[in-house]
Amino acid sequence: MSSSIPLNQLLPGEEAVLINLSGTEQARRLAELGFLPGTRITCILRKKNGETSAFDLRGSMIALRKEDSSGILVHRAEEARLI
Repeated sequence: MSSSIPLNQLLPGEEAVLINLSGTEQARRLAELGFLPGTRITCILRKKNGETSAFDLRGSMIALRKEDSSGILVHRAEEARLI
């Protein structure tokens, strides 16, 4: 069984499937932007300090701070295929 990880742990080029928006104060706003369960997300880039990352979400590039992306739970894409 695969385990969920916070979105901020993805490295550039890795894909994931969103599971849940947990513990984030901005969950409603993120949902409005398309962060919904089952959505595929790709990490596009990550600053060296890891404080900001950019993600491809349905063809849009969205940058998030580490504190915001830490509350978004995902399965890495290769693990999600096994579920």
